[in-house]
Amino acid sequence: MSHSAKDEQMQKQLLQLATTVQMYPALTQARKLALTKLINTIVCSGKLCHPQSGQYPASLYEEIYNEALQELLLYICQNIHKYDATRASVITWVNFLLERRFFPEAIPKILNRQGITQLPDQDILASQEKTISLTELVRECIELDPENLFKKKHIENFPQANFQQLALRRISGKSWKEISAEFEIKLQTVSSFYYRCVTEFAPKLKEYCSDDIN
Repeated sequence: MSHSAKDEQMQKQLLQLATTVQMYPALTQARKLALTKLINTIVCSGKLCHPQSGQYPASLYEEIYNEALQELLLYICQNIHKYDATRASVITWVNFLLERRFFPEAIPKILNRQGITQLPDQDILASQEKTISLTELVRECIELDPENLFKKKHIENFPQANFQQLALRRISGKSWKEISAEFEIKLQTVSSFYYRCVTEFAPKLKEYCSDDIN
């Protein structure tokens, strides 16, 4: 299949998923499952844009982008009814929100969180080594797991493949291929489970991290 054909197929899949989610009543299990599949497909599509790439140091950019992406996915979960298929494709709508709203909103959040009052330069880069990054904060929250939520949530029949273990491996930079091989579970099964958990636990992680920052 050609690249353009694959792209068209992906666009059709996203449209079908989005319209399916909109058909189900709010708070129903069917809507939740369809929404999770939509989020997974968006994240794994390879079509998400990277606004202002190259304008920030890599580590700082990653934190800004991850913050923006988290807020974007939460927005989609809560506002998928606002998507209008007659105006734009799903990925165009998603990237518009990411580029025009959530990435710009994430910049001051991360800069303030790190105590940065101006755009990064070499002095700031040197001092960043001493600052706990958002990624490290998330890692710490997942490792501590104060309510034992992340250990309990695991792939069916694979208790060792819980969200805590998968998340820590992803944060450390392991690929899905490596994680799949380690746990001897299909790559798609592992990644889908992980992104379902990210959607489910995002508010809790945000709560933990906010408590630590404050």
